[in-house]
Amino acid sequence: MSIVVSIVLAFIATAMTKPTYEATATIELNKSGGSMDLGLGDVVGQQMASGGESLQTDLQTETAILQGDSLAFSVIQRLNLASQPPFAIKADKDMEQGLPLESAPRTRTRLIRIFKGHLRAQPVRGTRLIKVTFESQDPNQAAQIANAIIDSYKTQYLVSHYNATTEASDWLTKQLSELKANVEDSEKKLTDFEKASGILSLQTTSGSEASGGGEIHSVVIQKLDALNAQLTAAEANRIEKEAIYRIVRSGNSEAIVELGNNPMALQSNSMVLSQGGGASNLLQLQQKLNELRATLADQSSTYGANNRHIKETQAQIGELNAQIHQEVQQMVGRAQADLHLAQRTEDELRLRFNQQQDEASKLNEKTVEFAVLSQEASSRKKLYEDLYTKLQEANVSAGIKATNITTVDPARAQSVPIRPKSGSNLALGFLFGVFLGLSIAYVVDSIDRTVVSPLEVEEITGMPVIGIIPTFAEQGKAYGGYGARMAYGSRHRRAKPKPETAETDDSDQIWMLNHPESVAAEAFRSLRTSVLLSRPGGGPKIILVTSCVPGEGKSTITANLAVSFAQHGKKVVIIEADMRRPTMKHVLNVPNDKGLSAFLAGSLTFDQAVLRGVQVPTLDILAAGARPPMPSELLGSAAFDMLLEQLRSLYDIVLIDSPPALLLTDAVSIAAKTDAVVWACRAGTITRPLLARASQLIVRNAMPIIGFVVNRMDVSGDPYGYGYGYDYKHYGSYYGEENSNDE
Repeated sequence: MSIVVSIVLAFIATAMTKPTYEATATIELNKSGGSMDLGLGDVVGQQMASGGESLQTDLQTETAILQGDSLAFSVIQRLNLASQPPFAIKADKDMEQGLPLESAPRTRTRLIRIFKGHLRAQPVRGTRLIKVTFESQDPNQAAQIANAIIDSYKTQYLVSHYNATTEASDWLTKQLSELKANVEDSEKKLTDFEKASGILSLQTTSGSEASGGGEIHSVVIQKLDALNAQLTAAEANRIEKEAIYRIVRSGNSEAIVELGNNPMALQSNSMVLSQGGGASNLLQLQQKLNELRATLADQSSTYGANNRHIKETQAQIGELNAQIHQEVQQMVGRAQADLHLAQRTEDELRLRFNQQQDEASKLNEKTVEFAVLSQEASSRKKLYEDLYTKLQEANVSAGIKATNITTVDPARAQSVPIRPKSGSNLALGFLFGVFLGLSIAYVVDSIDRTVVSPLEVEEITGMPVIGIIPTFAEQGKAYGGYGARMAYGSRHRRAKPKPETAETDDSDQIWMLNHPESVAAEAFRSLRTSVLLSRPGGGPKIILVTSCVPGEGKSTITANLAVSFAQHGKKVVIIEADMRRPTMKHVLNVPNDKGLSAFLAGSLTFDQAVLRGVQVPTLDILAAGARPPMPSELLGSAAFDMLLEQLRSLYDIVLIDSPPALLLTDAVSIAAKTDAVVWACRAGTITRPLLARASQLIVRNAMPIIGFVVNRMDVSGDPYGYGYGYDYKHYGSYYGEENSNDE
């Protein structure tokens, strides 16, 4: 039933679910796309080209950016998704009604949450590809949004990297303006000197040539040239160090990291790059920060704003920002020290240059002054031209950086929905039904502690089941059909029988007499055979029949087993030792005015107390008789022992119907004087704890038990094949065929 219900519910849910489509766009993150080199490098392109960071980390970083709030909000505004389902939501009436999204934080947050709930971005393993997938009930909307995400991502990528580059180039542009003014001033001074001095034919390419003097003057000029060259280099070095210091002081971590991949910055031997791990420490911190931001983006789409995981991630991001700030400050200190050293070196060289210049002027002031002015003008012009060329290259490179991202496959509207999947849903419904049915069966089985099968009896007690008595109707026919077979030990729960206060009081329960050809009679014959074969040499003579508690049918089993032995040609006597609640008067329809109690008390002889030829000529019964004040003392007396010895010689089989063993000690004391014990237990009534206690009692007192008899086994509808070769329906059919054929 649970399977059918689950399948029907799955079918209804599938039919009622609106189809959902997805569209996927694929982009490629190239190794490098344009050398964005203003002399200070490009962090992303250079890293991927040089292998400074693993491809996987780069892909994860870009994947996190694709799933970020900024990009989502950009696409929402670009496509006006706030007015389209499923994004069309009502703004807060009290606070955000009529406000733009930039001024409506609650509405904006809900839109972004809905957007990210339909978005999925993941890198393709082993490639540089990233797949961006968007789900929507409108296939055209899904494709439109997926492509808009890629376009916005490219724009954002270009702007962020262009800004990182131009920030440093802006300052350098100002420095070039000052340098250009210096070049113009130097050239003007040289021109004015030429006009004033009348020196027009001197060579300006070499200080020695410009001197026009003897050897003594060339040494001075050469030294002056060398100092001038050193001063020029020191000035260039100071400019580079100052540029680096400006970049580091700006606090832009991306621009600072770029320094580590800039050949010009590396050649400057800046302490920023050569000490304290250089820019690599900052790069590692920046990468960790990107990973945490990606993690925060994933958590924000899954948990609420006050979730513990989100707060922990935010705390880690705060710590990383503090570490990045601390690292930047340390690098600022190193850059400042580097700049001071370069400035001091330049000042010292300038001082020496001035001193040398004074010496040269004493030799030939005009010639030397001309050479100095010419060299200064030439050096400044060359420095200006070099830096200007690099700046122009950087500006061009920054503009073409977008080539790092390529759209491999744009998103297209799909005709087949991804949900619902009818086959999968029905299969899941079937599996859920099976699971639900098994779970219910397990729970019911766990709650119901009663024992219903022979296998359970054997598992709990560790002792064999020698007989199975099915539940029978009063007319002597079994309830239900017996044709089908169930494997021995199958646990099939039935409705619990109504509680009984005593053993059955219907004399028609003697199936061996009233219905000798019934299934019941055959069950007791099978039990008789099991008892006879339980001991070598003809089987036991004195047999005790007991049970755990009242109402398990031990008296009925005793009576039917006695009749079965008597019909087998045995001389049998029944001793009704349950003197507190005697039931043989109902089962065998015999008087109870005299019996065992009077005999053990000595008021009657055995011949006076015994009832002979009850129902069967060879069946006698020693009824319980009047209830004595202390039955246990009588059963433990020497008179009872002598009685058993006397009956052993007079009868072939002595059956003792004792009180329940778990309630009274009578059964334990009698068992020590018998040859065998048969333990009756009623299926569906006896519980597992009671059987476990019975097993412990048997082992502890070394009772000579030959096995258990499972009584009132309900096999209606689903009969049991117990492994004993019994098929009750076939047995009944056999007798029916025999009678019909008059065989």
